[in-house]
Amino acid sequence: MQSPPKPHTEALHAACLTATLESISDAVLMLGHAWEIRYLNRNAELLLEVLRGDVVGRNVWEIFPEAVGGTYYRAYHEAIDTNKPVTFEEHYAPLNLWTEVRAYPSEEGLTIYFRDVSERKAIEAEIHHLAFYDKLTSLPNRQLLMDRLEQTLALARRDGTVGAVLFIDLDDFKSINDTRGHDKGDMLLQLVAGRLHDAVRECDTVARLGGDEFVVLLADLGLDGEASARERAARVLRAFDAPFDVDGIEHYSTPSIGVALFCGEPLSVEEILKRADLAMYQAKAAGRNNFVLFDPAMQTRVTLRAQLEADIRRALANQEFELHYQPLAGMRGQIAGVEALVRWRHPQRGLVSPAEFIPVAEETNMILPLGRWVLWEACRVLVRWAGDPATDALEISVNVSMVQFHRPDFCEQVLEVLAQTGARPERLRLELTESLLLNDVECTVAKMQRLRAVGVSFALDDFGTGYSSLSYLHRLPLSQLKVDRSFIWGALTEGHGAAIVRVIVALGKTLGMTVLAEGVETEAQLAFVTEEGCHFYQGYLLSKPLPEDQLTAFLCR
Repeated sequence: MQSPPKPHTEALHAACLTATLESISDAVLMLGHAWEIRYLNRNAELLLEVLRGDVVGRNVWEIFPEAVGGTYYRAYHEAIDTNKPVTFEEHYAPLNLWTEVRAYPSEEGLTIYFRDVSERKAIEAEIHHLAFYDKLTSLPNRQLLMDRLEQTLALARRDGTVGAVLFIDLDDFKSINDTRGHDKGDMLLQLVAGRLHDAVRECDTVARLGGDEFVVLLADLGLDGEASARERAARVLRAFDAPFDVDGIEHYSTPSIGVALFCGEPLSVEEILKRADLAMYQAKAAGRNNFVLFDPAMQTRVTLRAQLEADIRRALANQEFELHYQPLAGMRGQIAGVEALVRWRHPQRGLVSPAEFIPVAEETNMILPLGRWVLWEACRVLVRWAGDPATDALEISVNVSMVQFHRPDFCEQVLEVLAQTGARPERLRLELTESLLLNDVECTVAKMQRLRAVGVSFALDDFGTGYSSLSYLHRLPLSQLKVDRSFIWGALTEGHGAAIVRVIVALGKTLGMTVLAEGVETEAQLAFVTEEGCHFYQGYLLSKPLPEDQLTAFLCR
């Protein structure tokens, strides 16, 4: 039978254990079965900011009362009750301390090892913040918004509650960047973030998607979700009423807001954001500084437009476009030329109105290949007409888009088409609109003069409907003003229409230009424009736009 250890052996063992515990990097705390503190090492004193002489023998929950009921409390009881070690991480708020804890039960009680992981937790928090929060405004970023929106949609589907997304875009934000610099623009975005945060409930999420786009996620709007969403959108609008103090200077900014409601529908987060985005663009189109609720008709319009854009691309590849020509004549009826008008013969829809596809072509830059093709076809017709007494002296007018004209290589393209087709420049007239002339007048004049020098002439189309300035109109090498059809139609029924026609005719003659009346459809209109001194007219009274073969028959009649 083994004899019990001698007292000095036990003391030696305890001394060795104490020396070991004092030498390790972990903080160590030993508790008895009554939760009394039996021992703590020097690192525990430093970490927990206590002195062992003040705490040994006292109840641990008396020394650290804030831990009662928390993770520490539950984990220590679990270790004692199950006689199994526990490991966890926890934040102790009074000391702002993150600890990694390992607690081992024994016959004597509980031995607890603490390790300070506050630095690692701070790094993890920073990484998390960078991953899920916007660096400039500290608002949730797109990724965190998508996560929260996914959760909110799931709850709405489960509980039948109503929520909404507000898609917010700042109106004319580019101006502050252009006039005061991007640093001031960043300051404005930070101020906007604060206003948005103050304008919503604590349970709502304000996120920044990027640039000047923000999103507010509204959850559980109550029984009348639409009314609540409208009220909160209006509150956001009011938050922009007061000017923003951007580095000591007042700056006014307004938002355009799109609102998309959701309830039990099986919608994805992408679909909800898309709906709110569409509504936001409707708010901008309606004048800005307002909000618009999404309705399904918006989606239908966007879908149709996307289909139209795809059809235009296909039509360019499949050569579905064709030119029709509307004759224009002198006041005695002699044909002086034609205006080339593009038409689209859609394989399913037949002829598609230019008013439907030209704006889309301009917005997508497809007007560039289309415009080049129109110019090319018109010049080829001029070549075919050359030498024929019936057509040799006729001009062809071609409409030029603003997108085309403002291309740096516009003149080169026109000269290249003339050279490759062999068309005579003096038989080509390019028609420009007033809005085209408003941008960079000096460059506009230079381009026109360059082409005018080789013989190409210019007409100003739809004159009187735009914003022409007489201060530069006389500088442009124009040879013709075209009176918009609206003035011709109103000339015989509205006094101001007739007066405007007289002014345009007088202006054209003063500047040495001919004047053409558009949209002449009746003998009375023709008599009026003849009496007022117009030089040319076109319209259905003379002829509708004709395909080339029908135009030839018309000219030979």
